[in-house]
This record gives sequence, structure tokens and C-alpha cells, in this order.
Amino acid sequence: MADENTVNITKVPRKARAPKRSSDYGKGKKRDVKRNIPTDLIPIEEETWLLQPIAVTMMRHDYSLIQIRILVTIVEYMQTKLHKILNKDKMEPEIFSDVELDIDGRLEIKTMFKTLGVDPNHYPQLRQSLKMLAAIPVEIPYKTVDGRSYLKVTNLCDVYIPEDAGVYEKYAVLKIDRTVAKRLVSLDLGYHKLGKQIVFACRNRYTQRIYMFIGSWLDKGTTRIKTAEFRKMLRLETNYKKFSDFTRRVLEPAKEELQSLAENGFCDCYFDYEKRYNQGQRGGEPDELVFHIHRPKGRLNQQLKDVSEMQRGQFADMLVRYFGFDQSVAKKMSERVTPTNYEEAVTKLLDLRVRLRNDLTIHDRAAYTYRVLDNLFRDVQGQ
Repeated sequence: MADENTVNITKVPRKARAPKRSSDYGKGKKRDVKRNIPTDLIPIEEETWLLQPIAVTMMRHDYSLIQIRILVTIVEYMQTKLHKILNKDKMEPEIFSDVELDIDGRLEIKTMFKTLGVDPNHYPQLRQSLKMLAAIPVEIPYKTVDGRSYLKVTNLCDVYIPEDAGVYEKYAVLKIDRTVAKRLVSLDLGYHKLGKQIVFACRNRYTQRIYMFIGSWLDKGTTRIKTAEFRKMLRLETNYKKFSDFTRRVLEPAKEELQSLAENGFCDCYFDYEKRYNQGQRGGEPDELVFHIHRPKGRLNQQLKDVSEMQRGQFADMLVRYFGFDQSVAKKMSERVTPTNYEEAVTKLLDLRVRLRNDLTIHDRAAYTYRVLDNLFRDVQGQ
């Protein structure tokens, strides 16, 4: 890392927004609280919803609870950029322009300590967490235009912490390489909604990670993952080798915490799971985990519907831009996209882009794509 005395740490973008506090909403909004839920959490109706790329959700790392909060503040900072990408604003040839980067070509994000939900008495530990953030390796998944999958192994950022003890507003400057910043806003694997305060409310880092994971499958209601891959995602390949310990220390605490938050109106989903054995065995490490994801009853608010509308808009734009659809036909087709079939439909479009690029025998791209999607929607939901 460069000498901090020679680095300009005054050129910073806008402040990261501070997490809402219960005091921001006045008094009198008390709930029946179960299972020792803290009373200073944010009700789901007042949640700050973020768009998070799947590439960020599936990133492999060994971050602490506080470091995951820092990651979420980075995702929050990227929201304007993500919405521009979704709305297809012209952003080429570079997603991040030179004006947005520092003289070293890196993205600077000023992160105020007070936005991370840490008691000032624990700022020394927060500084240590920030320092370690620069050293912990991460593996970021991405897919090339020809359909190949890769893992980029890197660190998330460099961290600059002012040493001036007289600084009233405690902060750190995160500097992210342009290539890493581009991965943090990449939508080639899709995206999902994320509740910022929900992540901040979690008392366990595995709850945070599993909340992100199940949130990316919330619209489908279920997903399955190889147990080995799930361990890799959590960086627990060698920890809790006995699966009974893995269940006791990781799965059950996350399941109980998310269900408790959801039942009390502070989380938009929770889960249960089952173990799947493919070789006929009756115990030990399962081959797969099947997650069943639930919404708390009666809490589908307008903000969640708005995310679906953005998804439909993005889908229609892809049809026009890449497959030659007429605007009206694309809009009508996008209206058949639902929360349960969205991921499958987008995956089909990505596969079609690769096929149409290489198969010169298909002359009418729009008609061919229409037939494929029509069959898909009919098969999935009989539309």
C-alpha cells in the first residue's frame, strides 16, 4: 500500500447514507416482541431496499459481521450506477469514467464510522476490521459473453484511515480497483433485492450470508446447492467437519434468527432446509442442501413490487436491444415475466445470445426468440 501521507484522501464521493434508527421515526410504533428481539430495529415497511448483483452475493470470503456491513455500504454506494445499468443509460466504453476515479484509476468511497452501527467505544475494533478488509482474499464469480464461468481472486479494496486524533468525524476511505468495481456492479449473473437494515440487524455473520443467499432465490421459493459449494461460499471448507457441528453452529442459528426477525416484522424472508443424500447414505455430510424460502404472511409491500417492474423493464429492453423485438411486442412479452420465472427467463436469454451469435442459420432472431420464450412461459406456468 502506498504511503498514506502521500495519498490524497480528501477527494471523496458523496457520503454513504447512515442507516435509519428507530428514533428517526418518532415514538409510539411498538410491536409485540418475541424471542428477545431488540426494540430498536427497522420495521420491514421502512426498510432500505438495495439492488445487489448475484456476483456480490456469491462472492467467497471470510468476512466478519462488521466487514459484511462494510460490503453492504459499498453496494449501497453503487445503487445509482446499478440503476443506470438497469435503465440502459449509455455507459460505454467504461462503466466508471475517469472523472469518477482517483489519480491512480481507483474508485474512492468515504465510509463514515457512524454509518456502520458500531458503538463509538468499539471504534478501535472497527479500525482493525477495516485494516483486515484490505488483506482478506475474495473470489468473485463472473461469466464471459461466450458463457464461460470464472472466479476472480483478489482483495476487495485498499483502506486509508486518517491518523489525526483530532478528526471529529471518524471515517475511512476505501479504494477499489476499477476492474473490481466493475464486478461489483456486474449484472451478468442477475440481481436481487437486499434489505440493508436486515443485514445490519443480524447478530451472526452466517445469518447475514445466508440471508443474502436465500434472498437471491426468494422469488422461486426454493433452491438447492451442493453442500461442498455452500461451505466454499461461507469459507467453511475445513471448519465444523462434522456436519452435526456445521448444523449446530451455522444453519440452525441462522434459521432461528431470520425466522425470529421475520415473525416480528423486521425481515422479508426466512427458511428451513432439508438434507439430500444421493448415494443412499443415512447420515453424515449430505450431498446437497435444499432451502425452502418463506415470506412472512401479509408483508409484500409496494417496494417489492417495484423491483419486479424494474425486472420486467430490463427484460423488455434486452429483447429490443439484442433480439430485434418491436417495443410493443417486447413489452407484451415482458408482462409474462413473474417473480417465479424471472431467473429462468433471463438465463434463457443469455443462452440465446450466445447461440444466435454462433448459429448463422437462424435468420429471424426475433421470431426464433419469441417461440423459445413462448414455450418457456407455457411450460413453466401454462401462460
